[in-house]
Amino acid sequence: MFKKVLIATVLGVSALGAIAANAAAPGIYVTGQVGYANNKMEFKTNDIIPDNDISKSGIAGRLAIGYQFNQNFAVEAGYLRTAQKNATLVDIKPWWYQDDRVAVGKLKYDQNAIDLVVKGIIPVNNSLNLYGKLGVAYLTTTARFNSSDEEFNPMLDNIAKHKFAPEAAIGVSYDITPNVSVDTSWTHIHTIGRNQPGNVDFIAAGIGYNFG
Repeated sequence: MFKKVLIATVLGVSALGAIAANAAAPGIYVTGQVGYANNKMEFKTNDIIPDNDISKSGIAGRLAIGYQFNQNFAVEAGYLRTAQKNATLVDIKPWWYQDDRVAVGKLKYDQNAIDLVVKGIIPVNNSLNLYGKLGVAYLTTTARFNSSDEEFNPMLDNIAKHKFAPEAAIGVSYDITPNVSVDTSWTHIHTIGRNQPGNVDFIAAGIGYNFG
Protein backbone atom coordinates (compact mmCIF):
# COMPACT_ATOMS: atom_id res chain seq x y z
CA MET A 1 0.00 0.00 0.00
CA PHE A 2 2.78 2.42 0.98
CA LYS A 3 4.71 1.73 -2.23
CA LYS A 4 1.63 2.28 -4.40
CA VAL A 5 0.84 5.60 -2.71
CA LEU A 6 4.45 6.80 -3.04
CA ILE A 7 4.83 5.76 -6.70
CA ALA A 8 1.52 7.32 -7.72
CA THR A 9 2.32 10.59 -5.96
CA VAL A 10 5.86 10.78 -7.39
CA LEU A 11 4.51 10.29 -10.90
CA GLY A 12 1.89 12.95 -10.33
CA VAL A 13 4.42 15.46 -9.06
CA SER A 14 6.86 14.67 -11.89
CA ALA A 15 4.14 15.33 -14.46
CA LEU A 16 4.06 18.94 -13.32
CA GLY A 17 7.45 19.41 -14.98
CA ALA A 18 5.65 20.59 -18.10
CA ILE A 19 4.59 23.75 -16.21
CA ALA A 20 6.79 26.85 -16.38
CA ALA A 21 9.71 27.01 -13.93
CA ASN A 22 8.96 28.59 -10.56
CA ALA A 23 11.92 28.07 -8.25
CA ALA A 24 11.28 28.81 -4.57
CA ALA A 25 13.11 31.74 -3.00
CA PRO A 26 15.07 31.48 0.28
CA GLY A 27 13.08 32.34 3.41
CA ILE A 28 10.65 30.99 6.00
CA TYR A 29 8.25 28.28 4.85
CA VAL A 30 5.44 26.15 6.28
CA THR A 31 4.26 22.72 5.15
CA GLY A 32 1.41 20.34 5.86
CA GLN A 33 1.37 16.65 4.99
CA VAL A 34 -1.19 13.84 5.22
CA GLY A 35 -0.50 10.15 4.70
CA TYR A 36 -0.16 6.78 6.38
CA ALA A 37 2.01 5.88 9.38
CA ASN A 38 3.01 2.47 10.72
CA ASN A 39 4.69 2.11 14.11
CA LYS A 40 5.85 -1.52 13.67
CA MET A 41 5.02 -2.25 17.32
CA GLU A 42 4.72 -5.69 18.89
CA PHE A 43 4.17 -6.69 22.50
CA LYS A 44 6.36 -9.64 23.45
CA THR A 45 4.40 -12.30 25.32
CA ASN A 46 5.60 -15.90 25.40
CA ASP A 47 6.29 -18.96 23.27
CA ILE A 48 2.70 -20.18 23.47
CA ILE A 49 0.88 -17.07 22.25
CA PRO A 50 2.32 -15.23 19.21
CA ASP A 51 3.48 -11.65 19.67
CA ASN A 52 0.64 -9.15 19.86
CA ASP A 53 1.06 -7.07 16.72
CA ILE A 54 -0.46 -3.56 16.74
CA SER A 55 1.54 -2.26 13.77
CA LYS A 56 -1.46 -1.61 11.52
CA SER A 57 -1.11 1.47 9.34
CA GLY A 58 -3.34 4.47 9.95
CA ILE A 59 -3.93 8.04 8.83
CA ALA A 60 -1.30 10.49 10.08
CA GLY A 61 -0.40 14.13 9.54
CA ARG A 62 2.58 16.43 9.97
CA LEU A 63 2.87 20.22 10.25
CA ALA A 64 6.25 21.94 9.97
CA ILE A 65 7.94 25.31 9.83
CA GLY A 66 11.38 25.82 8.38
CA TYR A 67 13.89 28.23 6.91
CA GLN A 68 15.48 27.70 3.49
CA PHE A 69 18.90 29.36 3.32
CA ASN A 70 19.55 28.67 -0.37
CA GLN A 71 18.55 26.20 -3.07
CA ASN A 72 20.48 23.39 -1.36
CA PHE A 73 19.98 23.76 2.40
CA ALA A 74 17.18 24.29 4.93
CA VAL A 75 16.34 23.54 8.58
CA GLU A 76 12.90 22.42 9.72
CA ALA A 77 10.91 21.70 12.90
CA GLY A 78 7.70 19.70 12.79
CA TYR A 79 4.98 17.86 14.67
CA LEU A 80 3.81 14.39 13.58
CA ARG A 81 0.43 13.13 14.77
CA THR A 82 -0.52 9.48 14.24
CA ALA A 83 -3.95 7.94 14.55
CA GLN A 84 -4.87 6.16 17.76
CA LYS A 85 -4.62 2.41 17.37
CA ASN A 86 -6.76 -0.19 19.10
CA ALA A 87 -5.75 -3.78 19.67
CA THR A 88 -6.77 -6.89 21.55
CA LEU A 89 -3.89 -8.33 23.59
CA VAL A 90 -3.68 -11.99 24.53
CA ASP A 91 -1.31 -13.60 27.03
CA ILE A 92 -0.95 -16.85 28.97
CA LYS A 93 -0.81 -16.53 32.77
CA PRO A 94 1.79 -18.51 34.79
CA TRP A 95 1.29 -22.24 35.17
CA TRP A 96 0.17 -21.98 38.79
CA TYR A 97 -3.11 -20.35 37.73
CA GLN A 98 -5.71 -23.12 37.77
CA ASP A 99 -8.46 -21.19 35.99
CA ASP A 100 -8.64 -18.40 33.43
CA ARG A 101 -5.00 -18.74 32.39
CA VAL A 102 -5.65 -16.87 29.15
CA ALA A 103 -5.62 -13.09 29.70
CA VAL A 104 -7.36 -10.90 27.14
CA GLY A 105 -7.66 -7.13 27.13
CA LYS A 106 -8.15 -4.06 24.97
CA LEU A 107 -5.35 -1.59 24.33
CA LYS A 108 -5.36 1.99 23.01
CA TYR A 109 -2.00 3.14 21.65
CA ASP A 110 -0.94 6.69 20.74
CA GLN A 111 2.39 7.79 19.29
CA ASN A 112 3.36 11.33 18.24
CA ALA A 113 6.62 13.15 17.58
CA ILE A 114 8.22 16.58 17.58
CA ASP A 115 11.24 16.67 15.27
CA LEU A 116 14.13 18.91 14.23
CA VAL A 117 15.89 18.16 10.95
CA VAL A 118 18.35 19.56 8.44
CA LYS A 119 17.22 19.34 4.83
CA GLY A 120 19.50 18.88 1.84
CA ILE A 121 18.01 19.79 -1.54
CA ILE A 122 19.12 18.76 -5.05
CA PRO A 123 17.40 20.81 -7.80
CA VAL A 124 16.54 18.73 -10.87
CA ASN A 125 15.41 21.84 -12.73
CA ASN A 126 14.05 25.24 -11.70
CA SER A 127 10.91 23.67 -10.21
CA LEU A 128 11.53 20.00 -9.45
CA ASN A 129 13.69 19.07 -6.43
CA LEU A 130 14.88 15.95 -4.68
CA TYR A 131 15.55 16.24 -0.96
CA GLY A 132 16.72 14.34 2.09
CA LYS A 133 16.38 15.06 5.80
CA LEU A 134 18.40 14.03 8.85
CA GLY A 135 17.64 14.91 12.43
CA VAL A 136 16.16 13.83 15.73
CA ALA A 137 12.60 13.18 16.87
CA TYR A 138 11.17 13.34 20.38
CA LEU A 139 8.62 10.53 20.56
CA THR A 140 5.69 10.54 22.98
CA THR A 141 4.08 7.13 23.39
CA THR A 142 0.97 6.38 25.44
CA ALA A 143 -0.49 2.92 26.01
CA ARG A 144 -3.81 2.67 27.85
CA PHE A 145 -5.20 -0.68 28.89
CA ASN A 146 -8.88 -0.91 29.83
CA SER A 147 -8.58 -4.07 31.93
CA SER A 148 -7.37 -4.55 35.49
CA ASP A 149 -5.60 -7.79 34.55
CA GLU A 150 -2.11 -7.44 35.97
CA GLU A 151 -0.62 -9.87 33.47
CA PHE A 152 -0.30 -7.04 30.95
CA ASN A 153 1.38 -4.53 33.25
CA PRO A 154 4.97 -5.67 32.46
CA MET A 155 4.32 -5.24 28.73
CA LEU A 156 3.01 -1.70 29.19
CA ASP A 157 5.76 -0.76 31.67
CA ASN A 158 8.43 -1.73 29.12
CA ILE A 159 7.38 1.04 26.73
CA ALA A 160 9.28 4.32 27.12
CA LYS A 161 6.72 7.13 27.25
CA HIS A 162 9.25 9.74 26.09
CA LYS A 163 12.27 9.02 23.93
CA PHE A 164 14.66 10.72 21.50
CA ALA A 165 15.24 8.85 18.23
CA PRO A 166 17.14 9.52 14.98
CA GLU A 167 15.02 10.48 11.98
CA ALA A 168 15.65 10.37 8.23
CA ALA A 169 13.49 11.19 5.20
CA ILE A 170 13.66 11.29 1.42
CA GLY A 171 11.25 13.03 -0.92
CA VAL A 172 10.52 15.02 -4.05
CA SER A 173 8.92 18.46 -4.31
CA TYR A 174 7.65 20.68 -7.10
CA ASP A 175 7.41 24.49 -6.97
CA ILE A 176 4.11 25.42 -8.60
CA THR A 177 4.92 29.09 -8.02
CA PRO A 178 7.83 30.79 -6.19
CA ASN A 179 5.68 30.55 -3.03
CA VAL A 180 3.62 27.35 -3.37
CA SER A 181 4.98 23.81 -3.62
CA VAL A 182 3.72 20.24 -3.45
CA ASP A 183 5.72 17.26 -2.25
CA THR A 184 5.72 13.59 -1.35
CA SER A 185 8.08 11.83 1.06
CA TRP A 186 8.93 8.81 3.19
CA THR A 187 10.04 9.45 6.79
CA HIS A 188 11.57 6.87 9.12
CA ILE A 189 12.04 7.32 12.88
CA HIS A 190 14.22 4.58 14.36
CA THR A 191 14.03 4.03 18.11
CA ILE A 192 17.10 2.68 19.90
CA GLY A 193 18.12 1.67 23.42
CA ARG A 194 16.12 0.06 26.21
CA ASN A 195 12.32 0.11 26.54
CA GLN A 196 11.99 1.39 23.00
CA PRO A 197 8.59 1.90 21.38
CA GLY A 198 8.05 0.85 17.78
CA ASN A 199 9.84 2.44 14.83
CA VAL A 200 7.73 4.82 12.75
CA ASP A 201 7.37 4.84 8.95
CA PHE A 202 5.38 7.75 7.49
CA ILE A 203 4.45 8.00 3.79
CA ALA A 204 2.82 11.32 2.90
CA ALA A 205 1.94 13.95 0.34
CA GLY A 206 1.62 17.62 1.17
CA ILE A 207 1.66 21.27 0.25
CA GLY A 208 3.90 24.11 1.39
CA TYR A 209 4.08 27.89 1.33
CA ASN A 210 7.31 29.87 1.17
CA PHE A 211 7.24 33.44 2.56
CA GLY A 212 10.53 34.40 0.88
